[in-house]
Amino acid sequence: MKKFFKKLWRIITNRALLIALALFVQLALFAAVIVFLSFISVSVYIAFSALSVIVCFFIISKDDNPAYKLAWVVPILALPFFGGMLYIVLGRRNMRPKRKKRIRKLSQKGRDKLQELSDDVRPVHERNAKLANFVEKSSGFPVFENSAVKYYDVGEKYAAALIEELKSAEKFIFLEYFIIDTGKFWDSVLEVLKEKAASGVDVRIIYDDVGCLFKLPSNYDKTLKAAKIKTSVFNRLVPSLDIRMNNRSHRKIAVIDGKVAFTGGINIADEYVNEITRFGHWKDTGISVRGAAVNSFTIMFLTFWAASENQSDVDFEPYITFDYPVSSTEKIQPLSGDPNRGQIIENSFIQIINNASRYVYINTPYLIPDNETYTALCLAAKSGVDVRITMPHIPDKKMVFMMSRSFYPGLLKAGVKIYEYVPGFLHAKSLVCDDDVAYVGSCNMDYRSFYLHYECGAILYESDCIADIKQDYLTTLKECKPISYETATDVTFLTKIARSIIRVFAPLL
Repeated sequence: MKKFFKKLWRIITNRALLIALALFVQLALFAAVIVFLSFISVSVYIAFSALSVIVCFFIISKDDNPAYKLAWVVPILALPFFGGMLYIVLGRRNMRPKRKKRIRKLSQKGRDKLQELSDDVRPVHERNAKLANFVEKSSGFPVFENSAVKYYDVGEKYAAALIEELKSAEKFIFLEYFIIDTGKFWDSVLEVLKEKAASGVDVRIIYDDVGCLFKLPSNYDKTLKAAKIKTSVFNRLVPSLDIRMNNRSHRKIAVIDGKVAFTGGINIADEYVNEITRFGHWKDTGISVRGAAVNSFTIMFLTFWAASENQSDVDFEPYITFDYPVSSTEKIQPLSGDPNRGQIIENSFIQIINNASRYVYINTPYLIPDNETYTALCLAAKSGVDVRITMPHIPDKKMVFMMSRSFYPGLLKAGVKIYEYVPGFLHAKSLVCDDDVAYVGSCNMDYRSFYLHYECGAILYESDCIADIKQDYLTTLKECKPISYETATDVTFLTKIARSIIRVFAPLL
């Protein structure tokens, strides 16, 4: 009986449950007040309905994604007495002006420092040079030479390399991950971090509060700080009806001494390295970068650290290195996606797809493209480009998987080839095109990554690593099931209805 009550108490006091309950109560009270006022007075009902019409015109006139507009206009018109106020409360995606101003200042300082460090080079191919110009002007991240990239085709190799590099740290260790979960992988990392922090190494960790909500104990940052590990929890989840709670740090970054950096799709949790099995074999990818381009990841992390800790300034100088042991003409362009600066990574994808002449191979765990990306994929395939997309066969989120599959028929009809990774869950986020450009990073091909999350990665030009990415893609295809148009459309009537409804609200999920 004692164990039962102890377990019940843990459930009742669970932070996620309490926050969900508080949000539900707020939403219910909000709805009840609006409905009550509308029923007791015809004039109030008319006023709220008029407000909804005005809000609809406001949404339509905004310079925003059409699908996002539609996702709001439909419920507002369906519930005119309620929808307008709901949008006013939940429809804002921009951060508060004061915070936005501070982050803009920090970001500009990072951009200025990167321009000082820039190699001022461009890819040889004209189309890639244009892409590099776009990324630099949009995000401030330039192209670097004197850098080398190593590709990891599974999480196990990535984890082994990361831990070895952590052991060699002498000055600083910066880690930023969407998910950190207790287990063998994290325990191995944490053991090294504690040892290094105790010896005077500057060890810092940023983890996302939502990403770790069900993974780490509450106030785990205090445990890490007690071990001399500086810790910042990004965008703490609070029981507030605020759409900005959707802005998560989905990035995966590790920087050691300014000599080597890691990025990709791999979080620090056991399923990513197949220490435990959740959805079959977990297929993921990542890269390590050495040389001049590492400074971009250092600045990327420090800017985000200062923003997350509400600091007004940041000092990059102690962490910048000019000791480049790599001499290479490979060109690497790290980049960071920011929901307040537009769809930088998505637009990079679109440029690559539009400029492809032979092939584009894409790995993504979620396929929920907006109209721009969807159109680019279809046009490329119709133009004769070999467009292939690899998805998981065993999903981690069934509703999201259903939504992803709802895009299959249209893409297949246009000539896009879609495959599902039969052994399990494919979590890799990569793109390779025409043997001369590739992307590896944290960004999924969905609305959340494109519009709401902070993301990161690297675009590779004229790099030996591109051949490795392509070969891994082709090798992975041997374990994949090709999806035909007949298979994609052979679903029940109810499934078709469900897919249609879900797709309308995809930008809000």
